[in-house]
Amino acid sequence: MMGKKKVLIVCNDVVGQKMAGPAIRCMEMAKVLSSSFIVTVCAPRVEEGVDFTFNVYSFSDSRFELDASDADVIVVQGSALRAHPFLKQCKASLVADLYCPIPLEYHQASEGVDPEIRGNTSNYLSDMLHEQLVYADHFLCASEKQREFWLGALTLAGRINARRWPQASHANVGDLISLLPFGLSSKKPELSRHALRSKFDIPAEDFVLVWGGGLYQWFDPLTPIKAVHRLVSTGAKVHLVFIGVKHPNPGITQHDMCGQAVSLATELGVIGKFIHFNFGWVDYNDRHNYLLDADVGISGHFDNPETRFSFRTRMLDYLWCGLPIIATKGDVFGDALTGQRIGISVDFEDEDGWVQAISTMMNDTKALDAVRIEVLRYSEQFRWDRVVKPLLELCETITPAADRSLVRTHYSNSKFSAGLLHRLRRVYASGGIQSVLSAVARRIRRSFG
Repeated sequence: MMGKKKVLIVCNDVVGQKMAGPAIRCMEMAKVLSSSFIVTVCAPRVEEGVDFTFNVYSFSDSRFELDASDADVIVVQGSALRAHPFLKQCKASLVADLYCPIPLEYHQASEGVDPEIRGNTSNYLSDMLHEQLVYADHFLCASEKQREFWLGALTLAGRINARRWPQASHANVGDLISLLPFGLSSKKPELSRHALRSKFDIPAEDFVLVWGGGLYQWFDPLTPIKAVHRLVSTGAKVHLVFIGVKHPNPGITQHDMCGQAVSLATELGVIGKFIHFNFGWVDYNDRHNYLLDADVGISGHFDNPETRFSFRTRMLDYLWCGLPIIATKGDVFGDALTGQRIGISVDFEDEDGWVQAISTMMNDTKALDAVRIEVLRYSEQFRWDRVVKPLLELCETITPAADRSLVRTHYSNSKFSAGLLHRLRRVYASGGIQSVLSAVARRIRRSFG
């Protein structure tokens, strides 16, 4: 009788009491998968004080390469294949988690960086993802919108082919890329202390908006700050709290949008009074005490490619805690708010729209209570045990893709050809055609001599 399959999850971020989206996603996937498989999570750093029912250790641990060589399934995200190239040689079926379109985020985050550095980094990130698209046997994404995005990239990477689907009329997209949204806990959160109001000395009767994640360059916290300023200028008792300004991974650079938000709140005279910043990161297991202490969860962003294909992880925490949501349109959740009756969607950089949405939430308590009920109903579909189920079923049956050798060989040959062409161009630039002929002759003599 065969034993349980071994699943290795290669996380791209720090695992600890304070975690950002990539680490949270890996740990929650591991919790669900560990009910059926032997699961190990490996991460850049694992802080003390974390306790899980599966193995968790850092990349520096000597077990990493051994466990990878012995795994049946390896799930990767981010730069895993570049950072640990031995993963590409493992016998395991490789699953690439594409829930975060990194090149789109970098394009937003790098505004103001030297154009040459920016261009080279964009090329590196694109090459990094291309390698994943070639080497993985199966892929994960967070929404149907993302699936359409990645299908285009997978086509260019050669993954739509006769080896995978000999019968073109029955090419099931789900065989190539599965939906696995970000999720939320099945355990209902309960308020054990008024963490948010006590920390910022906010009266119990005042209305509180909470921004539940970081302030990155693709977000727009400026428009809601201006809207709150306008409302308090009329005497409204409304506060906006940013509960996680500093990223828990010290390797992640602080974005300038954070500085802009602080500067604007200071300039308007509302910082520390009605606009509050938590210059740290709330513990993962304590975040509900901050969110449940607020009235509404918010998120704002700009009109760009990152918005179109994003999946805002903070929204899941809002849903988990039953918070009505105000957010900018354009992404999966922003476009769903009104139709699902779980909040209000506003236009990009629409200050009047934010003022109106906040006023509506503040002044119609009966409607707000009805929205809270709808939020909890809508949230059921995003429980981790439900969203990870396709991956759990996949791990039971997955084998190396039929087109694995085809696409990997083509990719290797293309890289070799590109590298050779680059070297020939460099030789030609230094001495013309005679230098190229001499270099080729030397290569032939070495090969046969």
